[in-house]
Amino acid sequence: MIPKRRHGFTLVEVLLTLAVLSVVLMLLLSAFTGTGRAREVLSSRSREFRQIRLVMDRLGTEIQGAIASPHREDSALTCREDLFSGKPAATLVFTALREPESESGRPPSDVVKIRYFPRLSKDGTSLELHREQSDLPFIGSRIPSRDALVAEGLQGFRVELYDGTSWHREWPPGGRPRTGLPRKLAFELTGVRGEPYRREVPVPLAGQEGELILSGRRPAVSP
Repeated sequence: MIPKRRHGFTLVEVLLTLAVLSVVLMLLLSAFTGTGRAREVLSSRSREFRQIRLVMDRLGTEIQGAIASPHREDSALTCREDLFSGKPAATLVFTALREPESESGRPPSDVVKIRYFPRLSKDGTSLELHREQSDLPFIGSRIPSRDALVAEGLQGFRVELYDGTSWHREWPPGGRPRTGLPRKLAFELTGVRGEPYRREVPVPLAGQEGELILSGRRPAVSP
């Protein structure tokens, strides 16, 4: 008699199939994990670029409205350089023209005092950049200033000021009037990965300080 053929798989065949299936599943899992990790990295970088761009746009716009008057020394632009845990940090204070906020619930003000200053993060590994605004700064206002966090996770915030011949890290430099404005201002933010982002902006009212009398009205800007 011819023996019947047995249908099925041997133990070796089953083990070989399981081994091949395990390899395929590991490759698929690795691909999905890599995609998820890449997605997280891209999302993190996108948030970093967005906050840096917003700070640069805002500070650039505000510094272009910077004013100062020799009749009011408290209107002077000042910049002080410092180091926080080895990270370059600058504190920038200036008076600026600004459109009043009609929906803020505060008295209208077209002249404000603005301060950008750093703080060390709670874990001490990065810098936070804060913005403080004082409304109606020259009329004895009791309105409290507003402090807001505008960027975090920075490795540096540096400011340079150009007086027409050279750049300075602090303002005012020696020999310059206290209420003199720089011709240009450059600021540099260093991101989480140590990449610097720099922008230079002109100060249109530099050289016109003597013509400004800060009385609560917006001074006319010559074309």
